[in-house]
Amino acid sequence: MASSPKAVQTTKTAADTGVSSAALAEKIPAIVWTTDLEYRLTSLSGSALMPLGLYAENCIGHSVTSLFAGTRALDAHCGAAAGQSRTFETEISGRDLQGRVDPLRNADGKIIGTIGVGLDNTDQLVAHRALRLSEQSYRSLIEDAPYAICRCSPNGDLLQVNRAMLEMLGYSESDLLVRNLRWDIFAEATAFDEFLLRLRGSAACQGFDGRWLRQDGTCVSVSVGGRSARDSSGGLSYLDVVAENVTHRKLLEDQLRQAQKMQAIGQLAGGIAHDFNNMLTVIRGQVEVMAEEMLASDPFRPRIEEVERASERATALTRQLLAFSRRQVLQTKILDLNSVITNLNQMLVRLIGEHIDLHFLPAADLWPVKVDPGQMEQVLMNLAVNARDAMPEGGKLVIESSNVHQGRVCLDRDRTVEISDHVLVTVRDTGHGMDDETKARIFEPFFTTKQAGHGTGLGLSLVYGVIKQSGGYITAESVPGQGTMFKIYLPRTNGTKEETARHAPTPVPHGHETILVAEDDESIRQLVAGFLRSHGYHVLTAADGSDAMEILQQHGSRVDLLLSDVVMPKMGGRELAQGLRRKMPGLKVVLVSGYAGDPERTSGLEASRFVQKPFSMHHLASTVREVLDADHQNN
Repeated sequence: MASSPKAVQTTKTAADTGVSSAALAEKIPAIVWTTDLEYRLTSLSGSALMPLGLYAENCIGHSVTSLFAGTRALDAHCGAAAGQSRTFETEISGRDLQGRVDPLRNADGKIIGTIGVGLDNTDQLVAHRALRLSEQSYRSLIEDAPYAICRCSPNGDLLQVNRAMLEMLGYSESDLLVRNLRWDIFAEATAFDEFLLRLRGSAACQGFDGRWLRQDGTCVSVSVGGRSARDSSGGLSYLDVVAENVTHRKLLEDQLRQAQKMQAIGQLAGGIAHDFNNMLTVIRGQVEVMAEEMLASDPFRPRIEEVERASERATALTRQLLAFSRRQVLQTKILDLNSVITNLNQMLVRLIGEHIDLHFLPAADLWPVKVDPGQMEQVLMNLAVNARDAMPEGGKLVIESSNVHQGRVCLDRDRTVEISDHVLVTVRDTGHGMDDETKARIFEPFFTTKQAGHGTGLGLSLVYGVIKQSGGYITAESVPGQGTMFKIYLPRTNGTKEETARHAPTPVPHGHETILVAEDDESIRQLVAGFLRSHGYHVLTAADGSDAMEILQQHGSRVDLLLSDVVMPKMGGRELAQGLRRKMPGLKVVLVSGYAGDPERTSGLEASRFVQKPFSMHHLASTVREVLDADHQNN
């Protein structure tokens, strides 16, 4: 039976369409397949077959499981055969395939199998994995950074924070993200405004110093940097902020500045003390000579004695200045601090007044220490004066001594030191106390809370200098309204304790030897020469070392003792002594100086003695006599 034209036309169209569909399937960058209801492959095509190493003739007629390993693909086909569209992922020849399976229906809509398409998304997955790794790496970089990092809105609302910021400020993430950088984190809101202003004027900012508030209310010093992100209209979108905790560095910088300041002031104090010592030597010496020539009944004698006492107080002040500058040669002795405090007790009572009760609690068997007793007396008097000024209405001052076998000394909030075998002297009062800001500065030179004319601000800094030069530590504890307690730690020493009691004055010794006096200060040179001559000595004088050498050559006589200032123009005392000893090996030497800090200038000079300005004429004459007598004994 011949076919009708319509049927022929329909069959031809279908055939033509089938050819076009097959050709199209071969061009698709995927694989397309169909199965029957037994899940056997009935067709397989697509340009992705070859990259996957698949050949249609090897797969058609076989189960779909021979093409797709695992159960996911089979489960998807079962679902499609039941009328549902399913997706699955599988792997073929090391390539990742994303598949989709749908029901295959005939013209009547009846399901006769399944039809699926699979896309090779290996490159996409690799790119996605790389992106995920990059994101993880970036997040790790932010999270593990040792600096606080955050993102905030232009008005300061926190949007993101990292772990370092949580640790720096002591917040949990949920607590911190509800905070505002301007109002809650910056200690001063104006500092955030200034930081924001810099970011508005420039895309980035670095090295902005500020303070951030922790959750517990304490502050940390931070160095802040950041960048601003802008929207399409040019307005600020958000800020990325990085902050480094520089609290410890700031502390070290403050300590360095303080040390440099102390060093500079120490050099100034040492120079001032040197000039004062020269003047005080003349004043004390002339007063001493006048007092020696006066009768006890002379009506001017009390005035002379008052000048002498004033010069002694000025001498103590210059010694404190030298101790502060660490240029004071301390006249140390091994002694019992209990004896020093006991001997000072009556003077302290007069010093602080009757409205303050003084109590001394000495420790039994107190260890000996090696200190300058005069300087320790000055330390205790300075502390007593401070206590007196803190108790204008009266109160109690307690001085207590004890032995410390092992302990820890808190020098400040961030520094402690372990000690062993130290003697502790505690001085505490019931005065008005100090706040933390004042307490942090009490040892600074010229810092005082007293009214003008009532204090120089040097007292406690001089105390600090003496204790440090003695190898010890001093700390202060105070609470406003509850008094202040100073603790002095001095290292224990071995040896026999020396007597600290003062002996009655002895007559000024006389002599007949020849003494060469080399001193650049004319007033001191004339004073010393006149005093020694009045006590029987033959004296030659020189204005400096070079002058002394010339005088000796012209005089041509033997000199028994050289009495010379250490620091002089042209030639100093040490160089002079060495030059003279080359000519006279047995020459005895006594060196004097207002600096009192030049032990290296006397090194190498055996049997030499050192006298610190300002000295009394009696002390100088006794020293000269001791050195000369030792020379006679050795001969």
